[in-house]
Amino acid sequence: MRQLLTFLTLILLSCGSSKSNVELAEESKAFDELKRLVESGRFQFDAEVLYPLQTMDVINVSNKLLRNTGNNGGRVSLSTGYKIKIKNDSAIANLPYVGEVRISNAYINGDDVGINFNNIIRDYNIDASKGLKVKFIVKDKVESYDIIMKLYADKTADVNIISSHRTSAKYRGRIIPLLK
Repeated sequence: MRQLLTFLTLILLSCGSSKSNVELAEESKAFDELKRLVESGRFQFDAEVLYPLQTMDVINVSNKLLRNTGNNGGRVSLSTGYKIKIKNDSAIANLPYVGEVRISNAYINGDDVGINFNNIIRDYNIDASKGLKVKFIVKDKVESYDIIMKLYADKTADVNIISSHRTSAKYRGRIIPLLK
């Protein structure tokens, strides 16, 4: 019985997958490259998917509007062109928004309901202690946005946008360097 237990333990320990030294070195190199890119202050986030934070009522309406599109109220695939650009001390964003607006006086014309800003960044912070996280605050004419970017070695990223006037939204996409 003891031999069987020892044998099973050895099999279980040997079955665990582990990364080779080459894979670990490549991942470390990719992470260091990404960290240098973020520290340069010249990069872009290209949004591919929007995950709106919504109440059940809004999800029900969204599901009806998005029927037969492959999307639902909790996940919306985005076309190209939606991004956040970081250029040194400023940020430019053009992102769609699906969710609840809490203070609507700013959106009376209905033309600009997305998350759009072009302004100076405040409180820019890079945290590399647990992965790579970038945080900053930016304002537009009416709203203030807290941006939290979680970046991964494969240059994918999750971006949470917390607004002073709307429910928050999460975007998933890719990080690329800004050439100009």
